[in-house]
Amino acid sequence: MTEAGTELQPQLAPTSSERDEEFVALMARHQLPLTAFLRTFLRSPADVDDVLQETNLVLWRKRCEYDPDRPFASWACRIAQLQTMAFLKSKGRKSLISLSENVIEDLAKRATLQLSQLDQRAEELRNCVAKLPSAQQSILQSRYQHNVSVNELAKRLGRQPQAVAMTLYRLRKSLKDCVERALSAEALQ
Repeated sequence: MTEAGTELQPQLAPTSSERDEEFVALMARHQLPLTAFLRTFLRSPADVDDVLQETNLVLWRKRCEYDPDRPFASWACRIAQLQTMAFLKSKGRKSLISLSENVIEDLAKRATLQLSQLDQRAEELRNCVAKLPSAQQSILQSRYQHNVSVNELAKRLGRQPQAVAMTLYRLRKSLKDCVERALSAEALQ
């Protein structure tokens, strides 16, 4: 009991299945960036697909080792890098490309940094969208998540398409400014 006479509810840790669902969502959100990362090292789309599949298997097997306080992209890219090196070694001299481990390490660091920056921008964008009034969030969601055309959105809102297009432009500009302010403030800390 607290002083006010109400009981504090203990925070329950997420269940194993909830953690697994969150991990699957993280993996799904990072498939395109991981594919782009792997394309840095591998020319063949089939090789990229093979290494991505192996990377996903390793990520899943090691999901309990992932620290949610650290960026997922960095951890996943390191595993993808190791899978790439193993793949290239298994190909031996038959490989279309032969990169030294130092070159792979350097490319991986650069790609991981870019992915981390993209993750950070995406997180700030989510924060900025959350600050918008719900009507504006709804317009953005309709247009960019549900791919509703500007004309259809205008009909639904009872507005002219040009007015909706201008609203979207202003929202994009506002969000861009918000993200840049947040990133600048974070860089100063």
